[in-house]
Amino acid sequence: MAKTIYPIILAHGICSFDHVLNILGHMDNTGDDRFHYFRKIRSVLLDHGFEAFHSRVRWAGSVGERAEDLKNSIEALTDNFIKWEKVHVIAHSMGGLDARHMIYNYKMDNKVASLSTISTPHCGTPFADWGIQHLSFLIPPARTMGLNITGFEDLTRENCNKFNEKAWDFERENRTRYQTFAGTLPYDRIFPPFKFSYSIIYQEEGENDGQVSLRSAKWRDEFFVKQIDADHLNEIGWWHPWGGSNDFTRKAFEKRIQKFYLEIAEGLADKGMCW
Repeated sequence: MAKTIYPIILAHGICSFDHVLNILGHMDNTGDDRFHYFRKIRSVLLDHGFEAFHSRVRWAGSVGERAEDLKNSIEALTDNFIKWEKVHVIAHSMGGLDARHMIYNYKMDNKVASLSTISTPHCGTPFADWGIQHLSFLIPPARTMGLNITGFEDLTRENCNKFNEKAWDFERENRTRYQTFAGTLPYDRIFPPFKFSYSIIYQEEGENDGQVSLRSAKWRDEFFVKQIDADHLNEIGWWHPWGGSNDFTRKAFEKRIQKFYLEIAEGLADKGMCW
C-alpha cells in the first residue's frame, strides 16, 4: 500500500535538459531514471512506498502554456482524477510557477492537495531581467525556427510579482497546502556554467543556487520549510565535482539529495490533511 493516498507528481523546470532523450527514449515513468531531469528521484520514491510520476510540459514555453500542459499531464496520469481524486506536486524551478498558475487558472485547489517547490523563482530572478534586457532580440527569430522561448519573460521579477499580487487572495484562502525549499552554495562550489548567473543574482539578492535566490525561492516566510546545501543542478539529483570538498563523493551526494526528497514525501501524509 502506498504511503500517501494521493500520488506525487514531479514537475520539471524551464529547460529540461533531458528533452531530446525523452523524445527518443520515452524515459518518463520507466524503471530507469538515471538520465532523467529528476535523476534517480522517482525510483527512490517508488522503492520507499510512494506512488510517483514524472510530468512533462513544453520546453521554455510561456507559463500559461506550461500550466495547461501540466494540467493535461496530470489528468492523463490520474485518468481525469478518476484513479486518484487529488495529487501532490513536487516542483523544481519554473515547475513551481507552472503549478501555481495551473492551480490559479483552472481553480484546481480541490485537485492539488499540496505543492512543494524547490528553488522556484516565486518573485522572479535578476538573471531573467538581465537576459530580457540583453538578449530579448533572440525570441522572435527563435520562434520563426519553431523554438518557443517566451517562458524566460515569465521569470522576470516584474511579471512574477504581478502574478503574486493577482493570485495572493486566492492562494491564501484555497485548499492547497504550499511549502517551499531553497538551495544555496558559495560561488566556488557552483556548477561552472552557473557562475555568471550566480554573480548577477548575488549582486542584487544575495545567496542563491546559481539560478534562483534564497529570497525568491522562499516566496513567503510562512511557506518556507528548509534551506539545503545544493546548487540548481544538485537539487534534482545531479552531482558535479565542484559541489563540495575533496571527500565529497557522488555516492554521499546522491544519498543526501534522495533523503531530502524522501523527507518531503514523508511530510505529505494525507491523514494530516483534513479537506
